[in-house]
Amino acid sequence: MPAFLTALVGGGFVAAAPLVTHHFDGSADEFSQRTLPVLPLLGWVACAVLGAIVLTHRVHLAISVDEGSTVAIAYDLLPLALFVTPVIAIWSLASGHLLLAAAAAILAGYHLTLIVPRLTHDRIPEWAHSAPRLTLVFANVYVDNATPEAAAAQLVGTGADVIVIAESTPKFFGHFDDAGGDVSHPYRLFDPDDTSDYAVAIASARPLGKRSVMHTVGPLSLAVAEVEVGGATVSIAALNPMTAFDPDGHATWKEQIEALKEFIPTIEGPLVIVGDLNATSYRPEFKELLDLGLTDGIDSLGQAWRPSFTLQSVWPLGALGAIARIDHALLNDQVCSMHVKNLPAKGSDHRPFEIILAIRSDDA
Repeated sequence: MPAFLTALVGGGFVAAAPLVTHHFDGSADEFSQRTLPVLPLLGWVACAVLGAIVLTHRVHLAISVDEGSTVAIAYDLLPLALFVTPVIAIWSLASGHLLLAAAAAILAGYHLTLIVPRLTHDRIPEWAHSAPRLTLVFANVYVDNATPEAAAAQLVGTGADVIVIAESTPKFFGHFDDAGGDVSHPYRLFDPDDTSDYAVAIASARPLGKRSVMHTVGPLSLAVAEVEVGGATVSIAALNPMTAFDPDGHATWKEQIEALKEFIPTIEGPLVIVGDLNATSYRPEFKELLDLGLTDGIDSLGQAWRPSFTLQSVWPLGALGAIARIDHALLNDQVCSMHVKNLPAKGSDHRPFEIILAIRSDDA
């Protein structure tokens, strides 16, 4: 339904734009004829498509429906795409296309409502200043990584307490151990039978608790490790749900997120959910996760606009650099993020990140 609504509204805008502008904004036609008459049409097409996506997005935030893979990806890219609207607004105003300028300005204003809140640092609670710390590194190392040795050496070299690896393979762990990981991070949690591109693993410098096990919840596989930090036991749940680019991938992804929502309330105490979620925070399902009492640990530090995913595997689009953040750390109210930084990608289409977490103990 949302995909149909987007196409209907967008198509209607595009069809109606020439008639409306000619009737109300015809004074600008002379300017267009002297310059580039195609630009106003392209501006209206861009505003129509973006306006349709925005409208669909707002409807979807209010009503839970199946948006389809194309619209889901459009939601992921919406903040990036809206950067064109100020350019359209300025050009349209200068050329006398006042209706187009107004439409683009409205979309540019909506863009600000999306990005400004994510540029601010949340207040750190009092207990977090003196709470024990856990350093966690997450990396999607990419199953077709051409330089796995460099990626493995980078992870070992971070000296993190816990390292979570997506798209992990036995071959990669061989490189990890060759780099000294068997000594620095000897405690492991993974599923040896998972040979898919979505396998996850946890390597820890600290001993793992007895309840550290692989979980299967419906179509979702989770590595859930327990780690002692300053007298508190923190649960680290690692996952890598399916991408919408795979056949039936979006439908499976939605089922996996639903399974995750059912799993979260079963965990007591400090909880960190980390992984390549194959979605940005702009999908409505992501908001539903946060509504369970979680905080986006990167977003809360005002760092959401440091993207993690590149199109390196789709030549030549990799030249665009990182375009979206789909790698996340979600925290319950007993964990607080204190610092985060992206690490350089080593042969992967994802940038790893290192996050320092404050863990609330029972007496805090």
